[in-house]
Amino acid sequence: MLFEEFMKTKRKTFIPLLLAASCVSAIASCGLNETLSKSVTFHIGEETYIVKGHDHFSLEEGVEQEHRRFLGWSVDSTKTGIVSTDADISLEEVEKYFENADNLDLYALYSDVLTVSFVLDTTTTFTLDSDLENKEKVPNHFKENFIFQGWSLEQNGTSIALRDFSEVSYSIVAPILKGEYEVSFYPVYVSEDANSISLYAYDTSSEMAEIHIDTANSLAIDDESLIDPVEKKGKNGEVPVYNYVNATISVDHCDDKYALNQVSGKVKVRGNYTSTYAKKPIRIKFDNKQSMLGLNNNSKLKSWVLLACWKDTSLLRDASAFYLGNALVESDGFYCSDFRFVKVYLNNEYNGVYLLAEQQQIDGKRVDIPESKSESDSVNTGYFLEFDGYYMNEPDIQKFTVSYNSIKTGNNGFTITNDVMNTAQHDFAQKVTQNIWKVAYDAVKNSHANLTSAPYHTLDVNGDYVVDTTIETPYQAVSKVIDINSLIDMYLLHEILEDRDIGFSSFYFSLDYSETGNKKLTFTAPWDFDYATGNSTFENALKMTLNTNKLANDGRLTSNRKKLTSSANLTKADFTFTNKDALYCQKTDNPWFLLFSNESWLWNKLYARYQKASEAGLFSSLLTMIDTYTTQYEQDFNENFTKWSDSLGITLSGYQPDLVKMFVNQKQAAQYLRIWLEARIEGLGSALQKKATASN
Repeated sequence: MLFEEFMKTKRKTFIPLLLAASCVSAIASCGLNETLSKSVTFHIGEETYIVKGHDHFSLEEGVEQEHRRFLGWSVDSTKTGIVSTDADISLEEVEKYFENADNLDLYALYSDVLTVSFVLDTTTTFTLDSDLENKEKVPNHFKENFIFQGWSLEQNGTSIALRDFSEVSYSIVAPILKGEYEVSFYPVYVSEDANSISLYAYDTSSEMAEIHIDTANSLAIDDESLIDPVEKKGKNGEVPVYNYVNATISVDHCDDKYALNQVSGKVKVRGNYTSTYAKKPIRIKFDNKQSMLGLNNNSKLKSWVLLACWKDTSLLRDASAFYLGNALVESDGFYCSDFRFVKVYLNNEYNGVYLLAEQQQIDGKRVDIPESKSESDSVNTGYFLEFDGYYMNEPDIQKFTVSYNSIKTGNNGFTITNDVMNTAQHDFAQKVTQNIWKVAYDAVKNSHANLTSAPYHTLDVNGDYVVDTTIETPYQAVSKVIDINSLIDMYLLHEILEDRDIGFSSFYFSLDYSETGNKKLTFTAPWDFDYATGNSTFENALKMTLNTNKLANDGRLTSNRKKLTSSANLTKADFTFTNKDALYCQKTDNPWFLLFSNESWLWNKLYARYQKASEAGLFSSLLTMIDTYTTQYEQDFNENFTKWSDSLGITLSGYQPDLVKMFVNQKQAAQYLRIWLEARIEGLGSALQKKATASN
């Protein structure tokens, strides 16, 4: 008898009627009394069927369910209890499972089956099985001059449902469907040049705001009692680390809506070698989240930074870098610190002009990636990484190294700046960073002329280094593991500013391996520019005469002028521009820039971004900002150098050019900065155009 005939008798006893007539008249003589007394209850979902007798039943049509695959009959509702994988079954086959009982329950087990379609020029459709956990390759969705954002559930949609995977399985797709069994995914792209550049609205208040910090018992922030007895910084642990001291923080001489009155928190001396200078940089940490002078859209956060700008007598280099960063980097959706000039008073004593900035940290208003909070958290979270020459000062769980093959590097260490909650997270961050490098290095340095024998690689969902046969070009391979827009923005920023430290420290990345993260190394959070824009030396030191020596590859200026009076003004006519069109980043020892220096796509994109910045008026507005602040805050800047006159007319550690000794006030240093930048921006445009033209 077929199963469909007795389905109508569900929850009823059913005795098969296929017994021979001779046995019907003498059941006992046929030996079936015992068998006929036994029954099997079949459970198919919520339906229950009771079957008695010795006959064989065809249950195939009865167990069929849409979007599900029949696995077998189980005695205990689990896969380990399966007694038969056939839809057809007889009492005879399962008698041994009765265990002296007259009844046996069997449960139909299933796997879920998803039908998944990826809709491109042609549609690719396959099934994903929850029991098999089969993996299927995502079709090649690379599109020249566009950045793939992810897959949407809607055609022409922008909301991302599925991130960029090289292959998918049931466990990846099922949570998106929420109980549905069929889905079509559509690609979401944005043009690599789609993001226009918005100019940053810097503070133009005629009066410089004041921050008053009053410490507990009026203790100096660099008092010896605050030096940590164990923790040290510096290459050889020669730099002391200061602990916090409780304090109240007040802000005035500003718009009333930004004023603060003795808000509780704590402060400490911050920085590496900058903490050893007479004018100390300061970190503020409020007890409760607090906005500061409207920075970052008036966001409330606990931690803020006061940069002393000791090495930079223009006091404008970090501000210039943040201004450019807020246009280039923030316009593409990445983070750059906001800033504002302030006067700082420590325990009622004037301490000079500082640049108020933001703490480099994970936060929804800063580096916007998830942050792990518990020791039990998985590795699928966010990591804020610093390419850090001082990584050796950090605890083992917060640091790791990366091998860069034959590429020159200033250091091979990273610091994980957010708290690592367990060793698995540490090991994962190291593995993924190293594997991203391996993917990029393999793509641009190794031959892939024959993709069959030498395919490209990528990372799978676990961050492991795997072959990806869908990749056809080096750029496509790199773009799968590195956020290209962030690379271009940060490269251009450092190409303009020629920051000496990029091969050593204060160079940041984010890595978001959470469920919704982009799972790419992202360049972000530009920082520390006091050794930039003509304020550092390399192989050839500029001498006081300024007329014979020049630095290679840095666009620095030369002049015959030897001494300046306090009333002297510097103009373009005072300088001979040399090497202003030299390219800088490819000559540094930052491996993450050097690796791509021969890639045509890099130069095409850099030049396109430079043009967009120029068309937006970014460069001219930067020079205007320098002029505005120099004039507007001339009295405040002069007051700073009355307090800190020792910082004028000196060089530090041999890293600054001798020409800085010529400047007798902030105005002259700012004029030199402006002239240097104007020459650099002009020369860079020409250099990038040549590179882009040559690569096409």
